[in-house]
Amino acid sequence: MRGKKLFNDVIKNDTELRKGRNDELLVKRNNCMIARYYYYGYFKEKCFEEIIQLLVADFFISPLRIARIVQENSDKIKELKDKRVSVYLLQQHFPQYRW
Repeated sequence: MRGKKLFNDVIKNDTELRKGRNDELLVKRNNCMIARYYYYGYFKEKCFEEIIQLLVADFFISPLRIARIVQENSDKIKELKDKRVSVYLLQQHFPQYRW
């Protein structure tokens, strides 16, 4: 294949590629998703269906998967609500989003 040698010279294949997803990145993604869910629900007063559609646009994940993640992390949502986390704090933790 043309360019394969160049690619192999630039990218060293010293480590074995691991199949699947990086668990640490999934936890970070889910935490961010839960923060966005909290934001849309408590500050923007959106209904569940609207929030799911907004999260689909934000994270490019199916609505069913997002609903499952939200359900699995309901304790974190309750914790955010109980602590009355402000928009400012969300901005500090996740500066890549417009809050």
